[in-house]
Amino acid sequence: EMAGASITIRHLSKSFGEVVAVSDFNLDVAAGEFLSVLGQSGSGKSTVLRMIAGLELPTGGELLIDGKNATDLPPEHRDIGMVFQDYALFPHMTVRDNVGFPLRMRGWKREAIAARVARTIDLVNLRGLEQRKPSQLSGGQQQRVALARALAFDPKLLLLDEPLSALDKNLREYMKAELKSLHQRVGITVIYVTHDQSEALALSDRIVVMHEGRIEGIDTPQDLY
Repeated sequence: EMAGASITIRHLSKSFGEVVAVSDFNLDVAAGEFLSVLGQSGSGKSTVLRMIAGLELPTGGELLIDGKNATDLPPEHRDIGMVFQDYALFPHMTVRDNVGFPLRMRGWKREAIAARVARTIDLVNLRGLEQRKPSQLSGGQQQRVALARALAFDPKLLLLDEPLSALDKNLREYMKAELKSLHQRVGITVIYVTHDQSEALALSDRIVVMHEGRIEGIDTPQDLY
C-alpha cells in the first residue's frame, strides 16, 4: 500500500566547528530500495542519516526527496519515519499509544487512529501486547514498537540508525529476517545505518561504505563482498 520515495543527494557536507563530519557526499537512492550505509564509528554515517531526516542542517550541498528540494525542510514536512538506536519510546505510554503518537500529532481522528494502529501492530506481529508499557517488553518487542510507530503514518522513507545493536546475537538474526520480510511487504524506501558487515550484506539491495566522512564505494552486497 505504501510507495517509497526516491532520494538524490548532491555534494552534501557537514562540519562541526573545525571537524568535517561529512564531505562531498553524493548518492541516488531508488524508490523502494533498501540501502545500507556501512562504516566504523565516527565515519559520518549517522550524520548523513540525521541530515536526510532534517535533524541536522547541512553545511553545504542539497537533498532532493522525490525530485523536490528538501535541504532546509523541517523534519515534520519530510514524510520520513525514523527508528533510533535506543528506540526512543515514551516510557509512560502503552504500545498502542506509542504507535498512535505520530497520528495524534498529525491531527488524525480517533477512529482513524484506532484502525491504523491496529493494522500497524499486526504488521509487526505485536497483537496482544497493546496495553503493555515499554518496560514490560523484551528488546525485540521494543524495537518492533519503534518500527510500528515509524511506519504508522505511511511514510515514503524509513531511516534506521543501528537498530539492532542493542539486541543479543540470536535476536539480531531473527530481527534481520523480520526487517527483510517487512521491507518486501511494505515496499518503502529504507536507509539503514550500521557498523555490522553481516547486517549490511544480508539486508541490502546496495551498500554505501563510508570512511572519515567520505564514500569509499557503492555496490551490491555480492560485488562488494
